[in-house]
Amino acid sequence: MEALKTQGIELPRLGFGTFRMPGGGCQPVVESALELGYRHIDTAEMYQNEEAVGAAITASGLARKQLHLTTKVWHENLAQDALRRALDASLAKLGVDYVDLYMVHWPSRDMDLGAVMETMQGFLQ
Repeated sequence: MEALKTQGIELPRLGFGTFRMPGGGCQPVVESALELGYRHIDTAEMYQNEEAVGAAITASGLARKQLHLTTKVWHENLAQDALRRALDASLAKLGVDYVDLYMVHWPSRDMDLGAVMETMQGFLQ
């Protein structure tokens, strides 16, 4: 699949989203997407399908470095300690050591954007 290359980052031009695919029904669909050549998979804590996405990735036999994996933290977990726990939980469910893109899924009026960004920057180190 063709990739977009910019500022030292390579990202597949097409991604496969998993919104509204909770639970085990998600796994065979993601497996099919990977078989068809998708290499960017987008999931989220809120979708309740990270385990199924992880199982599909494992079943695919693809090396982790061949994929671009995105997940998102829900607005209820934007406090500093909650962010780390949420990321660790997502990594465990996905069965991976890292994600390529970790996003704030839904902003909160109560969030301290600077603190959230500083905490997430700390994940890069």
